[in-house]
Amino acid sequence: MEVINTDLVIIGGGTAGCIASYEAKKLGLDVVILEKAGVKRSGCLAPGVNAIYSYLHEGDSPEDYVQWVEFQGMGLLRKDLAHSMIAQSRYAVSILEDYGLIAGEDGKKERQGRFGLRIVGESIKPILADIAKDSAEIIEHSYALKLAVDNGIRGIYAYDLRNQEVFFVRARATLIATGGASGLYKPYTVPWYPPCNAGSGYALAIRAGAEITSFEIRFIPIRIKDVNSPIGVTAVGFKAPLKNSKGEEFMKSKYAEFGGETAPIAIRAYGPMKEIMEGRFPVYIDTRGLTSEQIEKLIKLYLNGWPIFLLFLRGRGINPSEEPLEVQTCEPYITGSHTIAGIWVDEERKTTIPYLLAAGDAAGGVPLKHVGGALAEGVIAARTAAKLKNSLDFKPDEMAIGFEGDYDAKDAEERMKYILDCYAGGMSRFYYYNEESVKKAIVEIEKLRELNLSGKPVRCLEVYDKLEVANVMLHHMVERRETRMPPFQMRSDYPELSSSKYLLNSVTVDGAVKVFRRDLV
Repeated sequence: MEVINTDLVIIGGGTAGCIASYEAKKLGLDVVILEKAGVKRSGCLAPGVNAIYSYLHEGDSPEDYVQWVEFQGMGLLRKDLAHSMIAQSRYAVSILEDYGLIAGEDGKKERQGRFGLRIVGESIKPILADIAKDSAEIIEHSYALKLAVDNGIRGIYAYDLRNQEVFFVRARATLIATGGASGLYKPYTVPWYPPCNAGSGYALAIRAGAEITSFEIRFIPIRIKDVNSPIGVTAVGFKAPLKNSKGEEFMKSKYAEFGGETAPIAIRAYGPMKEIMEGRFPVYIDTRGLTSEQIEKLIKLYLNGWPIFLLFLRGRGINPSEEPLEVQTCEPYITGSHTIAGIWVDEERKTTIPYLLAAGDAAGGVPLKHVGGALAEGVIAARTAAKLKNSLDFKPDEMAIGFEGDYDAKDAEERMKYILDCYAGGMSRFYYYNEESVKKAIVEIEKLRELNLSGKPVRCLEVYDKLEVANVMLHHMVERRETRMPPFQMRSDYPELSSSKYLLNSVTVDGAVKVFRRDLV
């Protein structure tokens, strides 16, 4: 088995991972990035993005940001993490600008929403890839299998997907910078979140015994129906209102106490869901009040971050200035970029296991961190890695791995999606669940976890990871006996909205998930 030595191994060549490699090299570290696909167009930013959210503009204070994101998270927020993160946002973005990212026009920074920076972002991922190539040895088409635990994390076993061989990266520090978990639930159309984001970083941390936070707080976005394009640029950037089939601006009339059209992100998904559930559908975002210039600008912004949207309009013959856009909530995801779910970290992005760090989607605690937060956390984690003095004397064991089990991985994945959709708050149940339904899901998911899967290596490994994440998520769902953040976390047996002030965390020991409460920091 090949063994590679380095100062810092980064698992995931996305936003946080690429920027972390830059900062680590700047501090004198040798860096290796393990990337499952190809860094240039992998992960959340593969199609581009039209804004960097979680950006501190001139005139804004860190406290302004913390208050805003606390409101968006309905009171569930690690303030210590939010403060440390937003303090690094401008510096992190400046690195991308040095590599050619265009932010604003004529040198002027333009806001998108409260804490967003409008950019020309179709090429943001190739820019990040260039940064990583200048900063690290990148091993593409490699799947992270298992963290080596011996008085802390000593490195990572990985699988070469092309040569079908296991190798080991021995490191003084290990950073999990993977994406969240997509494809857990049965979808109704194309996924919004990258389908190859399988929650692998979460699964690595769970198996190693790291502390996990808030997996019961799923992310359920409201999107343009059928194409699953984000609506934020339309609602936030152009203030287009949501309307039901009767033409009522229901967010203003029914959710004024939460802020109406500017309500927390969960409520902005719950409102349309409720209208659909109670029969007042279709639900639309009304773009008919936009000028022709605004429509043109809107389409250009979508081309920067969701180019399939233009093909959707042309294919359906939709003119947004004459016809409102139908919206729909989609299947749930687990992701630290939009909710507080993820690996538990401290202000330096250390996990509860020595020499193991987490950043970006992998790290929990701050809702709506988006691209700006992932960049900032990558910088913070790299600076922490430079302080760690782990030795490079660990001797890894040989590892054999096979993919010729007795159950097809694709079938197992489809069964998992069906179970979670039916019993753990999927679309078909309007995201509601209860004690009995989730406990049934735990039993059924456990049957899948005991299987030996067959199929393509990457498919088998992703399904194993998704099942690991699903299992922990379900145990969290049982233990939060309240409705805290509809529809992200919403129970039919505890329907009253709670304002509790705790986080639900867990550690997996010898396969058993132990769930407990932590006070907000």
